[in-house]
Amino acid sequence: MNKGMMKTILVTGALGFIGQAVCKRVAKNYRVVAFDRNESSFFYSNYLSVKADITDDNLITQLCDTHRFDAVIHCAGIAHQKAWEVDANSYREINSRAVEKLALAASRSNPEVYFIFLSSISVYGEENNGDVIFEESSCKPTSDYAFSKLDAENHLIDLFNKGVMKKVDLLRLSPVYDRNNSFNIDKRIFAPGKLAYVLIGNGQQKMSALARGNLVDFIQYRLDSLNGRNNDGHIFCNTYNVSDKMPYTFKQIITIFYQSSYRPTRFVIRVPLFFIKVTTKCAAYVMRKRKAWFIAAYKKISLNLVFDNKKMLKTGFEPEHDLSTVFLDQPDI
Repeated sequence: MNKGMMKTILVTGALGFIGQAVCKRVAKNYRVVAFDRNESSFFYSNYLSVKADITDDNLITQLCDTHRFDAVIHCAGIAHQKAWEVDANSYREINSRAVEKLALAASRSNPEVYFIFLSSISVYGEENNGDVIFEESSCKPTSDYAFSKLDAENHLIDLFNKGVMKKVDLLRLSPVYDRNNSFNIDKRIFAPGKLAYVLIGNGQQKMSALARGNLVDFIQYRLDSLNGRNNDGHIFCNTYNVSDKMPYTFKQIITIFYQSSYRPTRFVIRVPLFFIKVTTKCAAYVMRKRKAWFIAAYKKISLNLVFDNKKMLKTGFEPEHDLSTVFLDQPDI
């Protein structure tokens, strides 16, 4: 390959919901070192599986020195855990400190390494009044998970500002879904046990979401946009809100799910928004320690939760997938 072309890419969290799809796609064009705490059963050409913990500093350093990675796609981390199952220190250790240590090790072995960090829209926090949220919007995280993601972002930005890293993409992901995993969407439209669909108010509240296929395509697009160039003088630190091209109304989501053979056919319960508001206020009054949680939950189902993705689109990337293609006709990515 020519100078500047990428050869070897490290993917952490390689057996996770996102990491598996990333490895499958990237291994078609690059040599992939797949890093995960579990044993991999995948066999692709140009694919090396490494079983270890992301906090194993010695192994991380050894891997970086051996392979001198051209790019790192960091998918590993703690996510979707109940509040009482993981403490704040564990989030910091795995979702933040391990990121900084990996970035340092990768950049020491290859100062031109391209680091892609999968962050989350949760870094913006829960103080949403229905306004569109931009990359420049204030970040006010409220959960240990969100704090750890923002802390990791800040570490990477600091390394970039110090000249330690030269190429960084921070991807703030909207709720990611595919046919078999749409938890963050389901909880907004299903009754407990998925016994029925619940339409809150008129159902015109909008939310951003992200097809896993679009995320993988965007990562591949960013890799390809750099590959083949002489990148020695190419320096950037970008933050992107990553989502499908357009947001979805709750009514639209229910309609698509109702038509899909991948989601249960259930009757639709219509619930007035006023009833939800009164119920939430009563619950917050009775359980005052969880007041902030109830208020945030109410906002998520009563107001728009839309993240501006124009910066992503301005790169030239065109998302091909949406709820309809994923649930109604396209095979899994």
